[in-house]
Amino acid sequence: MSACRNPQRIGEEVFPPVPTRQDTLRVEGVEQVFLPPPLTRNSPFAFIGEAEDTFIGRWSAGWATNFALGGANVRFLSGDLLGVDSVVLELFIASSYGDFSVPMRLRVERLLQPLSTTQSYTTETTFLTDGQNLTIPSRDSLYFTAVIPGAYRFRLDTSLGHAILSLPPSALANERSFQQAFPGLYITATPFTPQAKSAIYTISPRSTGTVLRVYYRERIQGQEAPQRYDFFITDSCVWAHTLVRQGTNTLRDEIAQDSNLWRQKVLLSGGLPVGVRFRLAGWEKIARRPLLFARFVWPSDSGTAQQYSPLYPRPNSLVLYADTIEEVAAAAWGFGDFSGNSVFWELTQSVQEVTLGRRNRPTYLYLWLTGRTYTLQRWIGASTHSSNPPYLIVASVEP
Repeated sequence: MSACRNPQRIGEEVFPPVPTRQDTLRVEGVEQVFLPPPLTRNSPFAFIGEAEDTFIGRWSAGWATNFALGGANVRFLSGDLLGVDSVVLELFIASSYGDFSVPMRLRVERLLQPLSTTQSYTTETTFLTDGQNLTIPSRDSLYFTAVIPGAYRFRLDTSLGHAILSLPPSALANERSFQQAFPGLYITATPFTPQAKSAIYTISPRSTGTVLRVYYRERIQGQEAPQRYDFFITDSCVWAHTLVRQGTNTLRDEIAQDSNLWRQKVLLSGGLPVGVRFRLAGWEKIARRPLLFARFVWPSDSGTAQQYSPLYPRPNSLVLYADTIEEVAAAAWGFGDFSGNSVFWELTQSVQEVTLGRRNRPTYLYLWLTGRTYTLQRWIGASTHSSNPPYLIVASVEP
């Protein structure tokens, strides 16, 4: 009856709060994981350009692709070809990485060998070209004050249009014969000033904004008629990009050579993916307990936070996998969100399944950038011997 002194506490006296406790699982056994050069054939995004990254080194990228004929037994001309007015290459630029304000020169060359549907193209593949630049000098610049996703047009030499429109009927019988006769293009971009800190641009090959257009005129029944033919990139096409990292003595090189550095800081980067493998110790403390929440926290390395900028942004998210380096949805424990200088994962469901025996306790957990092959961003995290190491905090109900 003493609770009557404070009527607001009557409920607490009759139904006292459930006793709870908090446990912390520590991270241990941290290792860096360096994947081999990734496959890029028919990847959803491709890279062109050059960029300088203080943590990774200098990137250089190029993109090879063929184009679809758009049918079988195609005839470009109904009459006589009077002339090719222009050839336009449109590229859908989805994003950039690096200093896009540095002027760059687009270079387009003809491939000499058809691309194969069976070859495993990696970022280290070399493509054979004729070495002749098809871009018009006054129409070959990549230069932006702000990069807005969309299609950007570049003028090419009309000789390419003449060569395509003059193909024999046998080359136009189907997609395969056309791509054998016209293997495609290899596209790169380099700064006007060598070794300038420029940018790499992300291209969306399957966008309708990526297309090769030929504008020409022909005589039909004595009349001059302007015509246009569009060559898109479809499922019948093959494309792949290169991505080469140059330079040494960057953080990526130091981490690759010094395993003791992993105890202080860890690197996650895309393009040529670098991830982190680790274990969680202390599972026995939370066995068979009903969980209120489980939150995994990985702080950033305090000494590198100032290295991010709008040109070299911090990634939007990190993904956590259990017991595999593959991007398998069933193995994903979740995507981390940034808050301040740390990344947070809400892992209540996954951890509860482990404590109840419904999911195997992971031997290893892996951290990667989200979309690790198609982004050049990087993140540097604090490691186990940092002043603010990563941890998993679990709130549970006492039995």
